[in-house]
Amino acid sequence: DTEAIAELYADDFQIWVTGSLPFSGTKGRAEALEGIPAVLGLFPEGLEFQIQALTAEGEQRLRASREFRSQFGQYDHPELRPLAERCVVSFGSSAGPPMMPNTAYNNNYTIVQNADHVMILAEMVHDVRIIRLGEPDELPEQLRPWFGDSWGHWDGNTLVVETTNFNPRHPFRGIPPTDQLKVTERFTRASAGTILYEFTVDDPSTYTEPWGGEIPFNRFNDLVYEYSCHEGNYALGSVLSGARYEEREAGRNQRD
Repeated sequence: DTEAIAELYADDFQIWVTGSLPFSGTKGRAEALEGIPAVLGLFPEGLEFQIQALTAEGEQRLRASREFRSQFGQYDHPELRPLAERCVVSFGSSAGPPMMPNTAYNNNYTIVQNADHVMILAEMVHDVRIIRLGEPDELPEQLRPWFGDSWGHWDGNTLVVETTNFNPRHPFRGIPPTDQLKVTERFTRASAGTILYEFTVDDPSTYTEPWGGEIPFNRFNDLVYEYSCHEGNYALGSVLSGARYEEREAGRNQRD
């Protein structure tokens, strides 16, 4: 029902903050959604998520990644510095997908939508996701954006987003994504001030079974200022030159 959807999502520009669900583990729905009875009534089955065990192949890839990095010093070259430090993407999985709150701060999102696109701006490291709506016209296999290739469609009043083509340099909890990774997200306007965010992660080569969860997004009525993350980009030369200085000093001490 296009008219019902238009009424439910009347504001094209809104800011949302995630609930207090921890980055991992589980939390009871009543505790996580305290004071949001509309969501409790709509979704009584329980709010929780728990990451599934790795397959043998997933464990092998995780070991291989760690062993490869272990042969270098952490400051040997810029590619070894974390993506978040370089301000390429946020740390954790704030922007997603899946969009999981970090345990520190800046878990706010700005959502802008029109007839054929939805834009989600994550406050953390000002990451931007562009979700195209309609019949998927998927990117070629070799094109892999930082946040994957996302397509959305409406299922009643719920926006369903499917994402593939993840960038192999953007790991999730230390595990590089594979060609089989698919994340499905559901955004449901549970009340005037709440979006219920649900997600499912499916990668049969990495996890023993699909896993997922749900997180409340509560409307935020204050300003969100720019998360001007440039420290790693501008200071990366100093970070590496400082490491080279320490190496020179260590060499001098050995000669002495």
